[in-house]
Amino acid sequence: MNQMWALFSFQGRMRRRDYWLYSLPVLLVMMPVIIYSPMDMAAENDLQSILSLLITGFAMWASMALNAKRLHDRGKSAWWLILTFAPLVGPVFVIIELGCLDGTKGDNAYGPDPKGRGEPPLPPQDGQESNKDTMTIDI
Repeated sequence: MNQMWALFSFQGRMRRRDYWLYSLPVLLVMMPVIIYSPMDMAAENDLQSILSLLITGFAMWASMALNAKRLHDRGKSAWWLILTFAPLVGPVFVIIELGCLDGTKGDNAYGPDPKGRGEPPLPPQDGQESNKDTMTIDI
């Protein structure tokens, strides 16, 4: 998966596994900013304020891009991002809707299924046996 697409694009769909694998590092990048940033932006250290704003801007953009792709995977418009900013409801919505629930199976209006589901398996060709002993698990 392309990291630039994952963190900066609002197009396409993203599965839960990839959502968590990209969201947790973004959160870890934000933690020092949250902990060490001055509460007022008129701090004595201008460099720290500028760096905090840049990191916060990156994290906000990346989080919105990741959330939009998960919403697309769930079959919802990116306009649902507005709900993620609501106090109390937003974090619950993000954890349940984006982090826990599976995406729509098969293609939807936002692109093909990132898990490759939805296409029926090909029947065995003449003279070939079907392999009934294999099992696939979608995570």
